[in-house]
Formats: sequence, structure tokens, C-alpha cells
Amino acid sequence: MGKVVFCIGSIALVLLSIACGAVDELKESSWEKERCDTTQRLESFSVLDLVLPFSQADTLKEALISVPQIYVTTIKNGQIQPWKALTAPSFQGQPYELKLPQASFRVDTLSTLDLTYLWSLADRYDYPYLRYESILKSVRDSFLVKRDAMMQTYLRQFPHYKLRVQSDLRGSGKQKRHLTMGKSVSPLSQHQFGLASDIAILSRGRQLQNITHYKTFLGQIGRQYSLTWGGNFLGFVDPNHIQFFANSAELLANIPALRFEYEAYGRYFKNRVQAMTAAGKAAKVEDTKALLAALHQLHKGQACVCDTLAERPTSLFIRNLALEATKAGYQSGRDILIIGNLDQHTTSLIHPTGVQKTFRLGVWQ
Repeated sequence: MGKVVFCIGSIALVLLSIACGAVDELKESSWEKERCDTTQRLESFSVLDLVLPFSQADTLKEALISVPQIYVTTIKNGQIQPWKALTAPSFQGQPYELKLPQASFRVDTLSTLDLTYLWSLADRYDYPYLRYESILKSVRDSFLVKRDAMMQTYLRQFPHYKLRVQSDLRGSGKQKRHLTMGKSVSPLSQHQFGLASDIAILSRGRQLQNITHYKTFLGQIGRQYSLTWGGNFLGFVDPNHIQFFANSAELLANIPALRFEYEAYGRYFKNRVQAMTAAGKAAKVEDTKALLAALHQLHKGQACVCDTLAERPTSLFIRNLALEATKAGYQSGRDILIIGNLDQHTTSLIHPTGVQKTFRLGVWQ
């Protein structure tokens, strides 16, 4: 449970190189050759390892009637490790660790990031930004300062125009609709993390459509503030879009905790690269390749779920642990259990709706 999820110092340097296009060998081969090796075992599980397999269980979240408590433990050499638990004031509230009724159940505390990952099984935030506000707020503040300064600079040079921020924070549901409607080619956008805006240039109340205006505004003036213009995107030109990081690889290099959000779409990104390459449009997915290389560097040596035969029946032993958890305050009709079994190299979820899931874990190679 205490395993360090990210070795930021060394990994960040590699990721920054990938994001800037400096490590060509990694871009070409690392993620393409990666595999989930089920013959390998980890000595310990991180919270991220335990939660990731269930990260897209949105239908289970929607089925929750009341705010749950989430209990988590691991099993090693047949021994149940001390339970840890958390909850929040509401589905939209910030999670906090619970003081369990018996001192023997608590050894060390969950980190803020651990609480965030675990609470993702129940949270109902309007924007992903709110899930990570504690680590994103200062970055978002920097973005907004630069964005507003850029807008002021433009208006000083072109006082006969007006500007309007059309889109800033964006929810996951709206991003999915953009993807379905062809307004985006990615299920994730920096909008969702509060690090992008769409800005319209207005003349006599009407929005200007000519891309030349936006090239001057967001492309040239935006570059003075180290912002990235959507008009220069490789795979999808977005003329009135501006964002803080050059691409998703650079985002992960600077904020590796967001790996949690991107891992769920790994297969989507790989399929897109393969499809575009087969269509002779490989140049349009260079940023996606860089993202996959960044993800590879972050999760290499970490737990993974194989694409096939990963789900296992939840054993009687795991189900009986629910009875053990009641000593710590667990209520089966309200709460969620997460159990990592290092002996079997599995992670299990027992949900108040009655759903029970167990996945065999491998190790990314």
C-alpha cells in the first residue's frame, strides 16, 4: 500500500524529452512493444494499481443511493493488512480519511492522491478539474493569468474588436459529445483540467471566422505567452482554441498524477494511431504517439490488466473479507470494498449494488 506511484524526478525528464519530440526511439517503439506480463509479480500494490481496473465503472457510481465509505486493504502471505477507509461530505465533496473504530486497523495515512483515486469510484464532479483541484489550481491560475494577458495585448493592438471566452472548463460528458460529433479526436482535452479555452473574436457582435484573425491572436500573440494554439494541431485544427501545455505528453510530464485519466483510453489511442497510419496519415498522430510513449514510461513496471481473460470469479475468501470489514465499520448496503490480493495478484471490488468484480493483474513490460 505504501508503494511510491511516481518517481517524478527521473521520469519527468524522460517525459519532457518525449513531449518535445527529442526521444525518437521511444516514440517509435516503446509503447508499440509493451505488453502486460501475467508471469510477473509485484511486491506491493499502490492504490492506483487497485483502482485503475474499475475506473470506468460509471454505471456503478450512478447506482449509488447514498454517499458511501470506501474500505481498502491488501493481502500478502495470507495476512490481511490493516484496513483504511475514506468518505466525503457528498458525492461532489472532497474525500477525507476516516478514523476507524479500532486503532489496530490503522497504521499510516492515505495520501491526498490516494484519496482522490479511491474516491473516483463514487465521485460525481461536474469537471475532472475538481477531482484534482489540489494539484491543478496553481497551474490553472498560471494559465488564466497568461490567457487574460494575451487577450489584453490583442485588444490594445486591435481595439475595434471584442473578445469572448466561449468555453473554459468542460465536463467529461460534453467532451464525449464533442468526440461523437467530430468536434474533437480525443476523449480527453485540457479543457477538462481547466487548462484550455476557446475564445471568439467579435466584430459588430458577430464572430469572425477567418482563421487569419486567430493566427494573429492565438498563434502569434499566444506564443508570446508560451501558450499553444489549436490552429497548429496536427490531427485536428481548432482555430479559436488555446491551451497551456503543447500536448498531452507534456501535460503528463508535468502532472503525472493525471495518468489515471489517460490509462482508461489507452486502447482508443493505440487504435487511432494504427488506423491513421494504415490510411497513410501517420503524421497527423505524432502527438498521440508521444502520449502513448509518455504513458509507457509512467506505467512500465506497474500493474496492468490484460485485454483478454483478465476477469476472474470473486473467491469465497475475498467475499468473506466483507465480514471482517464490518469490524472496521463497513456496511454492505452502503459501502465499497477494494481488496488487493498479492498472493493471487488480483484486485477485487465489492459494491453495495451487489456487483463483485475481480481482475488478474500483470506487470507492464
